[in-house]
Amino acid sequence: MDQSNTNAPGTGAPRSRSNTALLALVVLLLISNVVMLYLLTQSKRQNESTQAEVEQVSSEKENVTRMLEDMLAQYDTLDTENEQLRTEMDAQREQIEDLLAQVKRGKTDLFKAKKEAETLRKIMKGYVVTIDSLNQANQLLTAENLTIRQELGEVQGEKEALQTMSEEQRALIREGSILTTTSISAGALFLRNNGKQVDTQRASKAEMVKCCFTLGENRVTKAGDKTLYMRIISPDGKVLPASESNNRFQFEGVEGEFSSKRELNYQNQPVDVCIFWNASGSMSTGQYIVEIYEAGEKVARTTFDLK
Repeated sequence: MDQSNTNAPGTGAPRSRSNTALLALVVLLLISNVVMLYLLTQSKRQNESTQAEVEQVSSEKENVTRMLEDMLAQYDTLDTENEQLRTEMDAQREQIEDLLAQVKRGKTDLFKAKKEAETLRKIMKGYVVTIDSLNQANQLLTAENLTIRQELGEVQGEKEALQTMSEEQRALIREGSILTTTSISAGALFLRNNGKQVDTQRASKAEMVKCCFTLGENRVTKAGDKTLYMRIISPDGKVLPASESNNRFQFEGVEGEFSSKRELNYQNQPVDVCIFWNASGSMSTGQYIVEIYEAGEKVARTTFDLK
């Protein structure tokens, strides 16, 4: 009897320790489940965020692609008999096709491609306005000629025809007197300490713009002093200002700003010309358009890029 009473407390102690261990195991399982649930939730959120970024990039690529394809479609609807304008439009179309190919292959930064596409669209809108104005002028001239022929007799009609021919001849002379270039190139430069000019494509190093071209032979235009104007259009569509305060001139029937100008004595023979523009501040990245004008007419155009 004494031995039975002595063993009773000892039997309860192992059972208590077993319950404690079981409780600890349950708690550890609960904590493990909570941690696993947290990790799964975080992984799901991260996957959703990554998917959202992928969808955004895909949407941006689709928007830029659609913008470029729409521009190509609109260029297909533009038509003009002006040879110089048609050449410029063909060059712009090639730029659009090249940029579209890069976007589709993922070979260019979408933000940069979008800015370049917007610049190309601004240029295209300018062509649309110009061609529309020319078409309206042609329609007006056609209507006026038809009215005159209806109102006047045969003799008067012949007189008008002779006058029209004379006007066309004068127009041909005016068109023939416009200077042309056989080559043109433009780009940015920076100056070394020894004064040497070095080409650069980096916007952070650009200190000036240099444009060189060759004026071709022209026997129609009058020889003598000529003033050449250079317009540099930045990627945001603004004309880079000249260092002088009075930097406005007449060109293509409107008044605008020029970036730099140069006086030249032209003797109807080919001559090489370079015009420089000094930057007053830092230059931005993107595509720059350089245009050369003489006597209000565009004689050359080119582009260059800064990274």
